[in-house]
Amino acid sequence: MTLWILEPRDPIIFRDGRPFGTTPGAQAASLIFPFPSTIAGGIRTRAGLNEQGTFIWTKGSSEIKKLRELPVRGPVLVEIVEDDQNTTIHNWLLPTPTDALIFEPKEGEKYYTINQLVPLALPANVQVSAMHQTRPKQGEDKPSSSDLTLVGLPTPDQRKPAKGTPLYWSWAIFRGWLHAPHTLTKIQDLSELGHSGPQREHRTHVSINPETLTAQEGMLFGTSGLDFTYTTGHQDKRLSSARRMALAIETEDIPPFRMHEGIAALGGERRMVTWRKSTEQLPACPPEIVEAIIKAKHCRIILLTPAYFEQGYYPTWLQEPRNGVTSTLKAIAISRPQTVSGWDFEYGHPKPTRRLAPAGTVLFLSIEGDDADIKNWVEQTWMQCVSDHEQDRRDGFGLAVLGTWSGVPQPIKIGA
Repeated sequence: MTLWILEPRDPIIFRDGRPFGTTPGAQAASLIFPFPSTIAGGIRTRAGLNEQGTFIWTKGSSEIKKLRELPVRGPVLVEIVEDDQNTTIHNWLLPTPTDALIFEPKEGEKYYTINQLVPLALPANVQVSAMHQTRPKQGEDKPSSSDLTLVGLPTPDQRKPAKGTPLYWSWAIFRGWLHAPHTLTKIQDLSELGHSGPQREHRTHVSINPETLTAQEGMLFGTSGLDFTYTTGHQDKRLSSARRMALAIETEDIPPFRMHEGIAALGGERRMVTWRKSTEQLPACPPEIVEAIIKAKHCRIILLTPAYFEQGYYPTWLQEPRNGVTSTLKAIAISRPQTVSGWDFEYGHPKPTRRLAPAGTVLFLSIEGDDADIKNWVEQTWMQCVSDHEQDRRDGFGLAVLGTWSGVPQPIKIGA
């Protein structure tokens, strides 16, 4: 597969689905990050262009069906640098894991505290009521939250979570959290973890009368796009501290379709983006993580892109036996779901609305199998998509990495 770097030239808009028409004062707002299906659609459209830049394939054709099978992994946020006209990836930025909880510094201290949310072993006289019931398929048993272990802090903390925590962690920090989260406990500045990625830019637009070339009264509307240049520091040092960001997507050519480098439009208002082919690859699974998972027979799976599970938060395809390995969900750290829809350009109708497990979701799994089979399973799951449906996996939903977990629930200290 080939890694592509997609760098927006202007603040780009990935619409949030709210109505946007000719009403004066209308606002077109962007999501904080594009859904994988948006980027997959842009890739497949570009791959289906002929030498003249025209998309010639008709709906319902065998070529269109084959184009839908083009696999996409991503998008992943990256920082890029350019040297001698070559664009390289300087840093990978991954969504903050949901099992990381950051607290404000204690009074008189200057360090933020990072605690890990872990599966808990409750005292025998404590029961947890089912908080959520999933809708089962016909003929299947119904899983519920009571089947899973509660996730939280073993030792209660009365402090408030820190404000302004970064949305994305740098790969060096993220990798350490995957392997040994207990070693990352204190930081002096939140910027040590990473940053919050693309920054919003607001623009006000006006409708022009073509006859008088003057503004039409009351015909104002606004847009909110994502600026893929991150700046830090004081106002007078912002240019020197600016960081270029882009989206990294991995895909492959399926004849007769072929991707081309160049400039093209993407997203709302057809803002310009640059497509570049890269010789780099998505980060490989560190050997120490593979060894730890084989030894513990347990692991964490962290979602880098939102995933679709047919039963809400509960994955089914991931738990199917594959190559001698069976994984079982034991606990999950998850935030509120994301909602995705879209427009089917082939058939001209809206796609059904679905709920997604957001990026950063952490699945705690037990694994059964031989050491060699588990090693293969880890390597085959790393940087692959784990959504329930095959087409969703091709579209990039549920891109995942693996982390360590002992498999032992931590005893909770009631009243500590």
